[in-house]
Amino acid sequence: MEFSFGQLLDVGRTGQLNQFRFQNYAVGQSVGAHSFLPFGFGGAMATLQGDNLDATLQFGNTEITRNFVVEALDNTYVAKVTTVLWNSSTYAVERTLYEYFGACSAGGWDETTIQIKLNSVLDAVQANVPGRRLAKQQVGNIPFTSQVRV
Repeated sequence: MEFSFGQLLDVGRTGQLNQFRFQNYAVGQSVGAHSFLPFGFGGAMATLQGDNLDATLQFGNTEITRNFVVEALDNTYVAKVTTVLWNSSTYAVERTLYEYFGACSAGGWDETTIQIKLNSVLDAVQANVPGRRLAKQQVGNIPFTSQVRV
């Protein structure tokens, strides 16, 4: 039995993940709204407790990808990477294996490659994504001081 897997990459501002859409398995072709861009996705993505960890996206070092990476880092874009099984004759996605959401937090390049570090968006304290304000309707009375008497 043969398995073909690849990744779909959706990148954009928070709430606009369809701003840039790429896939890395159908060379020179578009799959749905995802155009081809050679990239790699790796790193430990989840712990045994289910916590998401940082991951990386790796691209070839060209002027176009450098501009894209700088824009993604300057605007703190959010990325969704979907690992899929696909049909090698039709390029259609057969099954979604995993989805990873991360905030573009750091990057760098050398002569041949460019990397973007993705922080887990579930860590809202450290990465500030997705930001949310607490309201009385959500949690009840909110203390306005750290001095709590029991």
